[in-house]
Amino acid sequence: MKYKFIILLVMIISICIIGRVKCLSYYAPAKERPIYQTIQHHDDTIRIAYIGDSWAYGHQFHQCCIKELLENNLQRPVIVNSYGIGGLTSKEIYHAFFELDSFRHFIEKGYDFCFISAGINDTNKKMSASYYQKSMDCIIQFMLTNHIHPIIQEIPDYNIHSVFERQTTKDKIIRHISMFVNRTDIDCKQVFRNALDELIQEKGYQDKISIIRYKSWNKDYEKDLNMLYTDDQMHLNEKGYTLLDRVIAKDIIALQTTLKDN
Repeated sequence: MKYKFIILLVMIISICIIGRVKCLSYYAPAKERPIYQTIQHHDDTIRIAYIGDSWAYGHQFHQCCIKELLENNLQRPVIVNSYGIGGLTSKEIYHAFFELDSFRHFIEKGYDFCFISAGINDTNKKMSASYYQKSMDCIIQFMLTNHIHPIIQEIPDYNIHSVFERQTTKDKIIRHISMFVNRTDIDCKQVFRNALDELIQEKGYQDKISIIRYKSWNKDYEKDLNMLYTDDQMHLNEKGYTLLDRVIAKDIIALQTTLKDN
C-alpha cells in the first residue's frame, strides 16, 4: 500500500511538472532565430507580400486591387503575393518562417514590402501583451535584416466579445486560464495596440516600419461590423478587403514618393 501511494504521488508530481513546462512554453513569446537571407532583386518591379493569419489566407481569394492602384500611380510593375494560415498567433507566424517549408519558400522569394496581419489571434486567445510585443519584434527584425519594409496591421476593431461567447466550453475554459495567467481582459485590443506603440518607441522603429492604424479604415465600430466583416464579425468580407487594400496601397505610394523625392 505504501509503495502504491509513492508511485501515485510520483505520477501526480510528474504530471504537474510536465503541465507546467507545457504551460510555460505555450505562453512564452518567440525567441529570435538566426535569420536566413531572402532574394534581393535589382529591377524596377515592386514586390509586396501579404502574410500572417486567416486574414492573409483569405486575401489569397480576394480580388486584390493593390497591384492596379500602384501601377496606375507609380508607373512601375507590381507583384502582390499572399500567404496566411488561419489561427496562428504572432509567435506561431514567426516560427512558421523557419519551420514550415512552404512559408519559408514564399518569403525567400524576396520582397520590397511586407504587410503583416498578426496579433488578432493573440487577442482572441488572451495571450499577454509582452508575448505579442516580443514576437512582433522578431518579425520586424527579420524583415529589416532582409531589406523588406514591414507594414504592420494594428489590431482591428473586430467583435472580440461575440467571438469569445461563440467558443466551445473547452475553449472558454482555456481562455479564462489564459486571462488569469496573463492578466488579460476579454477585450484586450487596445492594450495590444499600445504594446506595439511602446515597441516602436523603445526600438526606434518610427522611420523603419509602417503601421496601418485601424481608425484609418475601421473607425465606425457598429457600421463596420455590418459592412466590412463576415457574419462571424472577425473576418473581412470582400468590401473590407478592398478598403484595407486601398489603405495599404496609399501607404506604399507615400513611401515610394518620399524615396523618390530623397
